[in-house]
Amino acid sequence: MTGQQPTPAEIPLVDGFEYGVEDGIATLTISRPEKRNALSREMWLALPEILPAIDADPNVSVLIITGAGGHFSAGSDINDLNVPLHEFWNTNANAEAAIENVDIPTIAAIEGNCVGGGTEIAAACDVRIAKPGSIYGVTAGRLGLVYPPGPTRRLAAVLGESFARYILLTADIVDFDRMNNLGFFHEVSDDPLATAIEKAKTIAGRSALSQTAAKRILRGEDLTAAEGSWLAESYSSEISRGQEAFFERRRPDFTISRTDFPD
Repeated sequence: MTGQQPTPAEIPLVDGFEYGVEDGIATLTISRPEKRNALSREMWLALPEILPAIDADPNVSVLIITGAGGHFSAGSDINDLNVPLHEFWNTNANAEAAIENVDIPTIAAIEGNCVGGGTEIAAACDVRIAKPGSIYGVTAGRLGLVYPPGPTRRLAAVLGESFARYILLTADIVDFDRMNNLGFFHEVSDDPLATAIEKAKTIAGRSALSQTAAKRILRGEDLTAAEGSWLAESYSSEISRGQEAFFERRRPDFTISRTDFPD
């Protein structure tokens, strides 16, 4: 992206990630093109710190996750996999949960290889935009890996359990057309990043109150206790603004930010 602001000092990046913000849209790029953007152990360990830091920035409305050099991610660097099972599980599960658990809307802009942990990272994003010809799969069965419970169940929730079983048991590479037919992508584009930026602009214009509440409900949070509290008061304010804009045929001027949402 051109014209990006300098990386904020509070975003704890490590080698292999690039980050920029433009017009409220943040882009986190997996950048190890010599390894088809396979994530090092250091990168996996950094994600649970990087994502909350981005989420806490009130100047960011949407986060795009993408890869450099024509690939999304080939997953974990094979050189870093010889660790005890509990370490592998904790590292990968915590990293992917960090993506799923942010309040900020997330978009995966995918091309090329999106395999192993790459498929799992994409599955943890809210929206997936992919380029024809990209490839997918969870190849744990080829290496003797056991994927963590959380990411495994998340993949089944996105693809359906039947096809998740197929992917996990065969460890096959699955082509774009098949994944598209399964509904893994929300949009198809020859330029996923450009399409993701346009979609992010649309999302940024919607109600952050609606978005944050929806994401928290989908994560299993019970918001019913919030009746008569901050959420109810904010709802009354935002719905009034939304109705007024609708009748005046203009874009709503919402005032609630996701960072206003109480923990």
